[in-house]
Amino acid sequence: MAKRKLTSLRTVLLRYLLLCGGGCALILVLWWIIFMQLINIGFLLPAVASAQACADARETVASMTADTFDSLQISDLCRWAVVQNDTVLQTNMTNRQLKIALNSYHGGSGNLVLMQYQYDVKMADGSFCLLQYDYALPYADPALRDTLPDFQTCYFVLLAALILVWLGWQTHCTVRVFAAETARLNAAVDAIAARQLEQIDTDGVHIREFDATLQALQTMGRELTDSLQSQWRMEQQRTEQIAALAHDLKTPLTVIQGNADLLAEDALSADQQTQVEAILRGTERARHYLAALRTAGAAPAVQTSLASHALTERLAQTARALCAPAGIQFILQEEWQGTIRAAENDLLRAAENLLDNAAAHTPRGGTVTLTVAKENNSFILRVTDTGPGFTPEALAKAGEMLYTDAARSDASHQGLGLYFAKKVAQFHGGTLVLSNLSGTHGACAELRLPIGR
Repeated sequence: MAKRKLTSLRTVLLRYLLLCGGGCALILVLWWIIFMQLINIGFLLPAVASAQACADARETVASMTADTFDSLQISDLCRWAVVQNDTVLQTNMTNRQLKIALNSYHGGSGNLVLMQYQYDVKMADGSFCLLQYDYALPYADPALRDTLPDFQTCYFVLLAALILVWLGWQTHCTVRVFAAETARLNAAVDAIAARQLEQIDTDGVHIREFDATLQALQTMGRELTDSLQSQWRMEQQRTEQIAALAHDLKTPLTVIQGNADLLAEDALSADQQTQVEAILRGTERARHYLAALRTAGAAPAVQTSLASHALTERLAQTARALCAPAGIQFILQEEWQGTIRAAENDLLRAAENLLDNAAAHTPRGGTVTLTVAKENNSFILRVTDTGPGFTPEALAKAGEMLYTDAARSDASHQGLGLYFAKKVAQFHGGTLVLSNLSGTHGACAELRLPIGR
């Protein structure tokens, strides 16, 4: 594969500045050439033409009087006004121009605009003729001077417009270059999010810095994908190992329990009977662990519409069966009834795990409370108890497979109940939130699931 030629970001910006500056300089040179050609062909008069016309008019009007004043003898490049005893007798000025001329005539300052000049010529009878001209480039044709704005205004406006158009075009072209490069980066990010690294286009980039960023994104995406695949394989392997272990232990447990049952039917001494019963209890407990392992590795069930009240009633029955033998008071707080969308058996088993944990860690005479509510379009199953609560370590790690809190563990809990509850919550797009009750002893486990429409 041929090596691609890349351009540095500095080169792109430098080229942009050179094109902008060089283009503006070229426009100025061409515009100046055009300007000089307009003078050479006679379309425009030189700037001194108006000054020369007023100089000639000064000699002419000096020999005139107010009565003999003849405007035809004055060039139309000059503006004039005849003043006698502060009275304007004749003028070709506008009201604004006349006001400025009279102010200057009476000694005012700062009234004449830039490049504007005025002569106050005393006439033969003592009257004054105010001659005013602009040091500018007038049109050679008097008709154009009467209909068009002055040339210098048009000149600078058009020049500024050309420069702005050139700068805008160069900016637009440069922005398109950056937009194309940025679009490839965005496409790479989307491809990484979709785990489709083969769709990342690294050949279309032309700027070296963007190419380096794209290569880094591709490397990051590849490593991320490898990490996720490795994690998935480890998770899959762990699930398969758990399933295989559960299956392999099932047969020897069946053999042990069968032989223990046969021994229990024989006439045994008290010590022997106690030992056989211990074997049976241990076998039953091992069966319970295997059932929990199979449940933890099972795929989630399909979600269906479910009446919350029916679910609450079943959970209440389970809770009473757990709490009554242990001398624990059970309280049901059903604050909302409606329809949710969930995998019924999985959600029921997850909530029963929370109730079982609460009952197992609540001392005799304590209380376990089940609250069913709706908060911000979320279905809430909250189980609280008056036990010792969670340790800080448990709040951080509870929900991990096979993790048990030393302060809340016993022989019948092996860290699978909260793991399964968390897994069910995630499958439903919700969360499992664990906390300690503030101001008193006790723990709180809350399943928060979105209510599907």
